[in-house]
Amino acid sequence: MFRILTISIALSLAASAERIIPPSNLFRDPDFVKDFVGSYGFLADVEPKVSSDEQTLLVTVREMFEKSRFREAEQEIVRFIKETEAPTDPEKQPAEISPALVFVLGNLYFQADRADEARRAFLEAIRRYPRFRRAHTNLAYLYISKNQTDEALPMLQKAIELGENSSRAYGLLGYCHLLKKNALAAENAYRQAYLLDPASRDWKLGLAQTLMAQEKAAEASNLLGSLIEENPNDKQLWLQQTNALLSMDRKDEAAVNLEILRHKNLADEGNLNLLGNLYMDRSEPQLALYAYLAAIDKSTTFDVQRALKSARILVDYGFPEKAEELIAAIQSKAGDKISPADRTRLLLTEVRAAQAAGQTDRVGNLLDKLVEINPADGEVLLELARHKDKLARDEEDEEKRKEWVVEARTHYQLAVRSEAVAYPANLAYGQMLVREQRYTEALPVLQAALALKKSDSLEQYVSRVRRAADRQEDKKAKP
Repeated sequence: MFRILTISIALSLAASAERIIPPSNLFRDPDFVKDFVGSYGFLADVEPKVSSDEQTLLVTVREMFEKSRFREAEQEIVRFIKETEAPTDPEKQPAEISPALVFVLGNLYFQADRADEARRAFLEAIRRYPRFRRAHTNLAYLYISKNQTDEALPMLQKAIELGENSSRAYGLLGYCHLLKKNALAAENAYRQAYLLDPASRDWKLGLAQTLMAQEKAAEASNLLGSLIEENPNDKQLWLQQTNALLSMDRKDEAAVNLEILRHKNLADEGNLNLLGNLYMDRSEPQLALYAYLAAIDKSTTFDVQRALKSARILVDYGFPEKAEELIAAIQSKAGDKISPADRTRLLLTEVRAAQAAGQTDRVGNLLDKLVEINPADGEVLLELARHKDKLARDEEDEEKRKEWVVEARTHYQLAVRSEAVAYPANLAYGQMLVREQRYTEALPVLQAALALKKSDSLEQYVSRVRRAADRQEDKKAKP
């Protein structure tokens, strides 16, 4: 049971590596900015035509782009639009401008981080020319830059339908599908992006994430391995591969990955706790302790509860002395700022370590402290009842034994009222009553435990107690 518990915890800690990693900031790539801001075209059927005056203007604007004079370019376009739509020369007739100019103006707004104005410009360009491919494409890029992937997806789909075939468009289409959990569509889009640009980290990483989403862990791990060779200090790549290895039950290789991150000084508190859990799964308590202690040292905002989970794993696996070392480190790290709730949890973990080590007197002293701090806590009452129960079992003097049983019974009856520990309290209380041969009293207590958590073994146990209770009642009924 404890081994299953540990791996469950390990996998939950690994879940942070499962998050979908967005592409790097493509929108600040100098090549992208150059292509994006300066993009306008004359592609038949998917780009609007421009007049000779507009063509002359766009040549001038491109020269401004090449010198990064974007503000001047914007002013020149705005001036041209105003003059075209409402000429100051009475001899000139008002005319409509090409959607291409609205589109270029939208690019300039986007480049200047004026997203709302850019969006309106792109939408206006599309309204005027519905098959305007690059307007769809660039509006999709704008939406993705604002994490509006639901809005970006149909724009990318339309752009690709109109002939857009850049690796960036396919890669971002894959990203949108991945966020919407359309793993197969995402894989196909990422594969196309990878085919067009095999050197891109973003598209390979996206493809690996889609493979993981489809439980193709081996293929994902291999792809991530090639990425790691190219980017050996990229922490997320190591964590993504670690997650893939864990899903294939290749825990030793996962531990190697985490050790590499540790030696590179890239592992955080969660990574080191996961490493400790993996070492416990390999029955390496000393290595696990080193990892857990490193996690405490690495923590910036110390998570006492997570550290105590690690200590309890050491106890559950039968290494209370290692747990004691970790508890001491937790106490030192938390210091006087520890909250009353965390203080209670820490002492309860210490109680379990002392119980596992057979230190009965120390258990009693720790429980006395807990009663002072939080006398109504369900876990405290349950541990107190268990302690008195154990004292009763170990006591040779019959009168003293009965006193311990009465005390244990009182604390069990209080503990079963706590929802947090109702099941273990009812079970332990019922078992004590069975040992005392109080089968009739034990039966409803054990039935309450069974109602809270069904199990075949407990159901069989309750059946045996029921038969014993029936025999006990029959004896009482006989004259």
